[in-house]
Amino acid sequence: MKIKMKETGIQKFSPLRRIRGIQQRLGGMAVDAVVLNYSKSLYYYTGTAQPSFLAVSPHDYHLLVVKGIEHAFEETWLPAEKMSPSGLDGVADILKQWGIRGGVLGMELDVIPAVLYFKVSGTLPQFKIVDVSRVILDQRKIKDEQELVCLRESARILHAGHERVMSVLRDGMTEMELSAEVEDAHRRAGHEGQYFVRQWDFFMGRGVLASGENLSRIAGKVQSISGAGLSAAIPLGASMRRIRKGDMVVVDIPTLYRGYHSDQSRTYVIGKAPGACRNLYQGMREIADRTIGFLKPGVTCNDVYEMTFSIAREIGVTPYYLRLGGNPDPLSFVGHGVGLEVNEMPLLSKGNPDVIQAGTVVTLEIEMWKSETEVVKVEDTIAVHPEGAELLTISPRELHEV
Repeated sequence: MKIKMKETGIQKFSPLRRIRGIQQRLGGMAVDAVVLNYSKSLYYYTGTAQPSFLAVSPHDYHLLVVKGIEHAFEETWLPAEKMSPSGLDGVADILKQWGIRGGVLGMELDVIPAVLYFKVSGTLPQFKIVDVSRVILDQRKIKDEQELVCLRESARILHAGHERVMSVLRDGMTEMELSAEVEDAHRRAGHEGQYFVRQWDFFMGRGVLASGENLSRIAGKVQSISGAGLSAAIPLGASMRRIRKGDMVVVDIPTLYRGYHSDQSRTYVIGKAPGACRNLYQGMREIADRTIGFLKPGVTCNDVYEMTFSIAREIGVTPYYLRLGGNPDPLSFVGHGVGLEVNEMPLLSKGNPDVIQAGTVVTLEIEMWKSETEVVKVEDTIAVHPEGAELLTISPRELHEV
């Protein structure tokens, strides 16, 4: 089901709107200023990811570039007078120029290292440091026109990986060989070669590729198909297992274009899929398709989660729905926001009251498990417009028999 919607109501790109967005939130947070150092946030607000500190007050802002200011001048959309070569000491000076000599300072405490926190505390002892991560992530939920362009291009790059699977998947090749082919296709199509997950100490290969019994190998780091990896050092992703005729194969390797991710999962089989797996996949597709039709501004994340279970009960597949690895308890989410990180807000999870707004981009990832090797998954990246949902991922969504 391919849904194309007009983008009426999507914001035009305006860099200063992003700065104003955080400034307008400062009063409601009772925060005197924020200091941002995380590369994703720097890129969002300034257009450069050079090592820097961005200081923002309710009425002003300034970028202090630690290294690479000559590159930052070329990359940023900020006026030159709003930038200077400096570091944390420069932040203290800027705050004094603004008349802010103490109070409450906001930082992204979920991602900055402890050593930076203590350094800021020592340099600015007159400030109480509070976490503003949620506020920044909440602002980033709503994508503008330029962000959607990048997300669509990232989805196009994903499709190059799908096409490579269809041309090279064969009996006897290893998961790692297939993953390398997909990764090569992505890179040649423009993938930047990295992805970002907002979770401390999270490492994986380029993404998930699993087959056969590895489809039921669920790592402790994630609540999804994760694969076995090459060793216990990084126990996620492709392994050296050989893929055989009749095996289910799930490919879930994200891409990145100009800082923006797309996320997609497709299920493949060498030869003719067993009838039980085709039936399993058909039920999964019905859940996914009908839920995409349900996605619109005003529904909550919990509404989306519960809708999928309502459909699963209606079509009689509840025993298999989201029961990964044979776990009697279903997964607690069916998707997540995607943008500068592959796992942004909102989380389409059980009990989450967050309301989906126009401009939100999410994934919908639906997984079914019947036995150790009978596992299927489909995942798409979806933009929510005022009129409804638009599929950004373009690879065909059927069970692919190669």
